[in-house]
Amino acid sequence: MRKMNHLGSIVGLLLGAAMIAAAVSCRDSTPRELLFISDRDGDPEIYLMHPDGSGVIQLTDNQAQDLEPDWSPDGNRIVFSSNRDGNWEIYVMNADGSSQTRLSNHPREDLSPRWSPDGSRIAFISTRDGNQQLFAMRSDGTGVTKLTGNPQEGINHARWSPDGAWLAFAQSLGRTSDIWKVRSDGSGLTNVTNSNSVNILPEWSPDGRKILFTAERDRNLDLYVINSDGSGLTRLTDHPEEETSGIWSPDGDRIVFSTTRDGPRGEIYMVNADGFGLRRLTANEVEDFQPAWWPDGSRIVFLRLEQGGNAEIYIINGDGTGETRLTENTANESLPLPRPRLPSPTPGSPAR
Repeated sequence: MRKMNHLGSIVGLLLGAAMIAAAVSCRDSTPRELLFISDRDGDPEIYLMHPDGSGVIQLTDNQAQDLEPDWSPDGNRIVFSSNRDGNWEIYVMNADGSSQTRLSNHPREDLSPRWSPDGSRIAFISTRDGNQQLFAMRSDGTGVTKLTGNPQEGINHARWSPDGAWLAFAQSLGRTSDIWKVRSDGSGLTNVTNSNSVNILPEWSPDGRKILFTAERDRNLDLYVINSDGSGLTRLTDHPEEETSGIWSPDGDRIVFSTTRDGPRGEIYMVNADGFGLRRLTANEVEDFQPAWWPDGSRIVFLRLEQGGNAEIYIINGDGTGETRLTENTANESLPLPRPRLPSPTPGSPAR
């Protein structure tokens, strides 16, 4: 009888271990969903992990800097900028880090790539004509087209409209900057904000009708919304401290942003798209910044500057509950970017 009990215990342990191994294997085979940058190996590289912080894999590995990753709309590829070949160029790779391919090839800098909503084109900023101007190319690197051309002004933070017809961007001139838009073929260049102030960080609303941006119009940064034709300017926040980095929720009803209204260190807040319903999501003695929505609008991922001076990645529910730390090391993590959607199963593979 004792032998039978001992044998049963062994069988139970083996079955338990097998179940755990199967669960880990299944988890590890699930596509990872959170892209980020880390200098944990000595220089900025691109990494990918599960939304609970597990399964971290390194996608790029070289002695250069790999930055500014952006997901393709189908979640299967990643475009990014790198100086691995001596100057900044645009590269693309599969979501698992394979097939890293150089798309641009110019002696000047090519930076800040952004996929078009249909995945057919990539917009980027380049200094190939002197200062920072906006260009676009096909997703294979061919058909490079210059979209802007004022030699006295610099461009940054370009964003595609949801229908892919327009790009919005900030264009600076001296100490001021405005939000502009241009059609994807380079026509229709329009100054949207047209003000003698600082206007930066444009973000299209999910329906493409409005543009959210940060502006310094009363000696401090606040959030504003304007119709895409330049009408209907609305101030969303009004506080003597800085409010910045506003991001629309996927349904367009809410906006998450970072603010120093509670002291010198930033916190994450949320406000309804009409400027009402302000609520605080984080509260601590360190700085929280760079928020980004999960594609289904249920969660928000953000960075926290820890007491040691390094930035780590956290995630929180949309109502401010369930705050969870995803990374923990002495390195700096940045630009957490959720996958827009899980890739479709390949033919013959089980659906997940």
